[in-house]
Amino acid sequence: MTPLVIQPVTLKDVPALSQLWYTSFSIPVNLRMFPDTPGVRAWWDEANRADLLYNPLRVLFKVVDPATTDLIVAYAKWDLNPAESGERFPPWHDESDHEICERLFDGLAEERKKLLGHRKHYYLDMLVTHPDYRCKGAASMLIQWGCDLADQNGVAAYLDAHVDAAPLYRKFGFRDRDDIGVTSDGAVPMIREPRKLD
Repeated sequence: MTPLVIQPVTLKDVPALSQLWYTSFSIPVNLRMFPDTPGVRAWWDEANRADLLYNPLRVLFKVVDPATTDLIVAYAKWDLNPAESGERFPPWHDESDHEICERLFDGLAEERKKLLGHRKHYYLDMLVTHPDYRCKGAASMLIQWGCDLADQNGVAAYLDAHVDAAPLYRKFGFRDRDDIGVTSDGAVPMIREPRKLD
């Protein structure tokens, strides 16, 4: 089996990222927030394109399978300074359910602010893995990239995990905030303290 490879996302990858998001996350609540329409797909494309072009604090990496003509099998977005990087998303598309989007994403942002305040940290904003490549190391490569950088710079890392994904993040040193538990939207706030390098 050809080893998977991690690479920076390029502008030509943007449509493939949107396709991968829908392939991986097409459950009813997500489709209420982000219906699979040409307009919302264009919204996703523009959001990722803007980060690549104009936001150096947000870095996107992909994992490709060279055995399948460099198919993107996973991607991640790490925000290296959420306090300075601006709004997480552009204004919601008209076809999105604005109420659900605002409740979820504003709630997650408030939770993170409550836990970390103004403390410097890296935020794993997005991690998407193709269903056929789960448990094959693609997500781990993308998590490890951010954890290594956080350790080099002595900063914490933070993410909002789905309950089913929390065990994977724990392997990298992320810890649940036991005092909070699972939020009403099913997210598990997790923090990883930087490790001292030898």
